[in-house]
Amino acid sequence: MIYRKFRNLAGGVAFALPGLVLSFGGIAQESSPVTDRNAVRIPAKVLAEPYEPASRRELATDEVIAAETEAFKNGATFGSMREQASALASLFGRGGGLHREVWWNGEVQKSILGTSGQRIELGLDEIYRRTLSHSNQLKAIAGVPLIRETAVSEAEAVFDPEVYAESRYDRANEPSGSSLEREEVGALFRERGWTLDSGVRKRTATGAEIGLKQRFSQESSNADYYSLREQGRARATLSVMQPLLRGAGMTYNRSYIQIAKLESESGYSEFIGELENHLTEVNRLYWQLYYARGAHLEKRRLVHETESTVSEIESRGDLDSISSQRSRARSALASRKADLVRSELEIKNAESRLRTLINDPSFVSDNVGEILPGTLPIATMEAPSFEESVFEALSLRPEIRLAENRFRAADLRELIAENEKRPRLDFVGEVGTSTLRGSGDWTGAFNDQFNGGEPTWGVGLVASIPLGRKAEKARHLRAQLEARQAKDQLRATLDEVLLDVQIAHREVVTAWPDTRAKWEAAMAADQELSVLYDRREVETVESGTSFYLEKILDAQQRLADYREDFLEALAVYNVALTNLERAKGTLLQQENIDVVRGEDDRHLPLIQMVKDEAAADAKAVYDTYK
Repeated sequence: MIYRKFRNLAGGVAFALPGLVLSFGGIAQESSPVTDRNAVRIPAKVLAEPYEPASRRELATDEVIAAETEAFKNGATFGSMREQASALASLFGRGGGLHREVWWNGEVQKSILGTSGQRIELGLDEIYRRTLSHSNQLKAIAGVPLIRETAVSEAEAVFDPEVYAESRYDRANEPSGSSLEREEVGALFRERGWTLDSGVRKRTATGAEIGLKQRFSQESSNADYYSLREQGRARATLSVMQPLLRGAGMTYNRSYIQIAKLESESGYSEFIGELENHLTEVNRLYWQLYYARGAHLEKRRLVHETESTVSEIESRGDLDSISSQRSRARSALASRKADLVRSELEIKNAESRLRTLINDPSFVSDNVGEILPGTLPIATMEAPSFEESVFEALSLRPEIRLAENRFRAADLRELIAENEKRPRLDFVGEVGTSTLRGSGDWTGAFNDQFNGGEPTWGVGLVASIPLGRKAEKARHLRAQLEARQAKDQLRATLDEVLLDVQIAHREVVTAWPDTRAKWEAAMAADQELSVLYDRREVETVESGTSFYLEKILDAQQRLADYREDFLEALAVYNVALTNLERAKGTLLQQENIDVVRGEDDRHLPLIQMVKDEAAADAKAVYDTYK
């Protein structure tokens, strides 16, 4: 039951995320990864080749994206959807912070379960640090951008020069059927020879295929028509094929590289989003553990007080307590003991879930038997600005960068499909020299290429067009529909992000009045029970001791219930504060978390997440900005 309550709170709208160099509302496009508060979100921080617009088409797409997001931001923050705390929530939330009473803080940080093994006190900062270092789930998602980054080099390899060589030796012994070969028909025509082709070829960014080839050959033959029975040849050729319509242009030929870079950045955005979601879940389970421990202490106190009261009612069996009263008292005690046993299970389950997310091997090696909460909950009102929250979310949320990159990639795919719908028209040209020497002297023939050899050349056009072009038109139409869909998806993502911020903001401004009201209810219940204890001697004279003890039993239960309600509301409030940071896209900055690129012991690239003083600069700048 406890798990479901906290899970519903932290749910929100989950996505997977920007890499960051955004331009909403005048935010700077580029900045130093050391001083920029958003450096952790910039893909260039860990990716070797980040995306940059490289054509007028891509710059125009960026302008469309900027216009869409700016229009949405203005409508969301200054239009009809502007958020304000309700008058009722403002009224109930008045007042300062809550006193850190012993009953809801002191014992929670002490050993409760009495299990074997070491007790270790962990605050949220330390839990985050251990999670970033050891979580297997985070290690898995950290590999996504690095895996996708390999596609960039793969796309760039299309333009790498290629050196090749091919050698062949042939030996022919064929009966002659012509007097040109042998005087006697049927005599064996013998031919020996080898060839060597070598050279370099390359595809350029304009789509041209350029090749430089050198051929050597040596031939010997007994044919009568040979004036030289042994010949050595050399031939050098430079060839060019440049597309003029289909496949032409730098924008088209580099589009696959740009798409690969966008996919790589999207992988980083997904990683950032999953990282934030994981830390939000860790935070939720931490406060679930805190609440479970506090609720267990309240149930233990309730059982102890109930035992004393029930014992007194039982002892008055010969005086004024009747059988039904004693049965109800025993029933109440048994029910409260059952709740106490169940509450211990809630502590163990919450701790196990938290351990699973952290994955710290020292929990096993150091024989850690119980985790004690080291961070106390925030018990003061935090009043975030809705406009500021929306502004930050639309500037920083990784889902938006992810949707933008999908739109950019879809637009590039439409450009590719549009180009491939054109007819094929290629310019071809070739120039070369060819030389010949006797006695199989191919080396001499090679030298003659540069000493008296005379070039041969040729140019031309190659054209082809499929009749109907149904396949090309279908691919172009599909690309157009996908581009439109990506644009609509960007708008849908902006809507979902706004909804996420609205819900998270409302939860914060509502959770605090709820917490304070339940605090006052717990204080009133505590006062009621104290009054009942104080007036026992006076009241029992008129109503009878056994009936008065029943009222005390009920008051004890109300106090325990109200205290548990308060503890739950306080934990929910603290989870809501963290969930709002996630909804704004500022959780990593708020927690001083940085991302660095390194290598593992096999010298493979590795993304590491750190939470230390090195990230404090970004946090300081962020706080100054706020």
